Amino acid sequence: MKKTVLLFNFNETRLPLVKRAVMPLKTGVKVIDKKDFHQVLGYLAEIPGFQSIDGEAEETFEEEMLVMAGFTRKDIDELIRSLKKHGAGRVDLKAILTPTNALWDCNRLYKAVKADHEAMHQS
Repeated sequence: MKKTVLLFNFNETRLPLVKRAVMPLKTGVKVIDKKDFHQVLGYLAEIPGFQSIDGEAEETFEEEMLVMAGFTRKDIDELIRSLKKHGAGRVDLKAILTPTNALWDCNRLYKAVKADHEAMHQS
């Protein structure tokens, strides 16, 4: 699998900062449009065998989310450091593409990542 970062809902101020942070890592970047939120993540990450799905998203979300495909633990650490170094700062909703969530659409992953994030920050 080709190393790729999928970006959701980054505004015109943050998007260039994130792209600049990813560039030195020799990683592909794909900005996902809301019209494609119904697609499964494996298709969006261009994993062979995944096909486009007809239709449109029944719902969308507004928060930023970053999905890393083909990343090792070292790659994740490098990306986090690079985001900070290039002024992009923190991205709260992050996920690694797995064989399981590659079958999910964007909204399903968002709900899972959001729930995990909220559970981690409840005290």
